[in-house]
Amino acid sequence: MIWIRWAFVLACLFFIVFVLNEVVQLALLHNDRLAMESRARTVEAIVVQKGTTVHTHELESVLGRYAKKERVRISVYNQNKKLSYSTGGEKETSLDRVMYANQSGDSFVYINALKTNGKTAGYVKLTGQKSVVVGLGMIYVFIIASGIVLLVYRDVLVHSYSRPIRFAARMAENLLEGSYNMIASEQVKRDSVLRLNLAMNRMSNVMHELNRSYSRQQDSMTTLIENIGNGLLFIDGVGRINYVNKTFKEDFQTQATHWELADYHEAVPYEEVRQMIDEVFRTKQKLVRQLQLPVHIERKHFDVSCAPILNKRRKVRGIVVVFHDISTIKNLENMRKDFVANVSHELKTPVTSLIGFTETLLDGACEDKEMEKQFLHIMLHEGRRLQSLINDLLELSKIERAHFAIQWEFVSLRNIAKSVVLMLKEKAAAKNIKLELTEGSEGVVSGDTFRIRQIMINLISNAIAYTPEHGTVTVSVREHDQKTDLVIADTGIGIEKEEIPRIFERFYRIDKARSRDSGGTGLGLAIVKHLVEAHEGQIHVKSTPGKGSTFTITFKKRHS
Repeated sequence: MIWIRWAFVLACLFFIVFVLNEVVQLALLHNDRLAMESRARTVEAIVVQKGTTVHTHELESVLGRYAKKERVRISVYNQNKKLSYSTGGEKETSLDRVMYANQSGDSFVYINALKTNGKTAGYVKLTGQKSVVVGLGMIYVFIIASGIVLLVYRDVLVHSYSRPIRFAARMAENLLEGSYNMIASEQVKRDSVLRLNLAMNRMSNVMHELNRSYSRQQDSMTTLIENIGNGLLFIDGVGRINYVNKTFKEDFQTQATHWELADYHEAVPYEEVRQMIDEVFRTKQKLVRQLQLPVHIERKHFDVSCAPILNKRRKVRGIVVVFHDISTIKNLENMRKDFVANVSHELKTPVTSLIGFTETLLDGACEDKEMEKQFLHIMLHEGRRLQSLINDLLELSKIERAHFAIQWEFVSLRNIAKSVVLMLKEKAAAKNIKLELTEGSEGVVSGDTFRIRQIMINLISNAIAYTPEHGTVTVSVREHDQKTDLVIADTGIGIEKEEIPRIFERFYRIDKARSRDSGGTGLGLAIVKHLVEAHEGQIHVKSTPGKGSTFTITFKKRHS
């Protein structure tokens, strides 16, 4: 409110001038009074003789000269306040007051008694020009004008500094918000403002460069952490999970959306990992262990490392948990150990049967045509089992080779499922099992027709093998935005929860007797798992013992 400030300042200036004028007038009045008192004493000395006022022509001449010299008019009154004589044309012949000293217009009037020996001999009235200060009005005008000029100069000065200061304040706020597009002018006359602008520009450039450097480092660190190849958990000093990297989410097949800022006791589902973190919090020492953890439908091996982050006072500020997936190495080790034993075990039964029945026939059983026919049927069955096992081993070996490749094309899951259901309809009917393909979408995905057919045959054959008579096997296709699900559900014997991570291992059987009787080799689901991974897909299993199992295979509509 500029006009209010101006009105206040002008009022103050006029008040100062008014007070100064009053002081000057009082000073002049006092000076005039002193001068009149001195003149009155002089007149008293001239006109008072022998206790009374004397009027002679000689005294009148003396008073006239004195009045002319002092530029005053002198009137003398007797003891009765009657005019005796006057040096000027005094009109008042008597006095109405005996003591008076004040201004009257442009004149100063002074009345006082003439005394001698302490007695009043008469009265004198002195009238003269009041004292004035020449040019006093000009001084007052100068004071007001000076005040106005100072106020204007002050406003100009403040304005010249306030604008760059306000600009600097806005620029600083923008810098704090991460905006560096404001530039202070370097074409200013005031040295202090120029220095401020130059400093702000330098600070903007430095902060911009620091921010860019920090962003580059942060991006590099984020990229490194996200793609380091190991799963990472960052836990703060109070046990909250601050960060979960991409590799961890992929290894453990979880989005971990609810993990951020959650307590690790509630979020981490593995008791062994929680115990390791607790121990590191307690001992403040790095801890490394190899753990086998169930991840969805598998059991994976991890080299887990927990390292504390300590401050200068050796207080735990946080913990870094690193999960190095060594499942491939462990599986390879186990495969090398178990392969010969498993293959030998699987080959032992059909080979033993073939040898045994052959020896029996050679010992004379061939003479009994009925027994010969029965033995030959058994030998044929065992031979086919042996052939199926060898074929599955060769197929699995082929899939695991480095140069194995998928023949990518757009295929219809529904069309493939129709042909597979038609092919296995007779096998299901032999057990009075209802095999059906539900109505649904076409399910066009990117994949290899022959390999997808192989996946369906293995899964549906398993479902028929593990479903009792009068059961149901249902095949359905469900489309989503970017993916399509192939769902195979049965009402079979089901799978125990702790067995689900192992069903994709080679030669692992849920019901070994049933599997061998049905001609299973124990390699079907291992082949399915490898083929699904080759298609960049995922396989999920839900099962309830005694009620059945549901296998869901997720295919991409477009491969990477």
